[in-house]
Amino acid sequence: MNEATGFICSRCSFDWEVWETPAFDAPNYATAYNGALDPADEELALVLLTERVKFRALQAISGRGPAVESSEHRLVLLRKAAWLDRAAREREVGWYLGRYRDDDVNEASTKAVRAAFEFLKFDVDHGSVYTEGPIGAGSPEWDIAGGTRAYTRQEFLAWLVACDAELGT
Repeated sequence: MNEATGFICSRCSFDWEVWETPAFDAPNYATAYNGALDPADEELALVLLTERVKFRALQAISGRGPAVESSEHRLVLLRKAAWLDRAAREREVGWYLGRYRDDDVNEASTKAVRAAFEFLKFDVDHGSVYTEGPIGAGSPEWDIAGGTRAYTRQEFLAWLVACDAELGT
């Protein structure tokens, strides 16, 4: 078996030694999103969830309903970060096939990282009480390049497993 001695990015030509590449204990992309809704269906579900939470928040502000639970806010952030992670991944992979320009890939990746950061920040700010995966939000595991998106994948998979358990599937 040949062992890798390093990696070179075909886009930017940056060169990493093997020990410099991130190694996450979080699930990889395929594992995290196996069993997830199709991206178009997920987008619709995210829009509906966001509108429902926004409506309830407006009701609460006007005194016509209870406040939105922070766990509901977290679910919106999680699903948004996961959806943007999947969209960015599709563009990152598609770039190699000539389907996307550099700017499209960079924009999608930036949006995914930003949403994942906001999600991770929410969990850190709430003392990791909602973290369902094995590695807490405050772990230094997430402080390296790609860490916030890896955290999103960990938490999305944990959420999917919890949903399946709740449905008995």
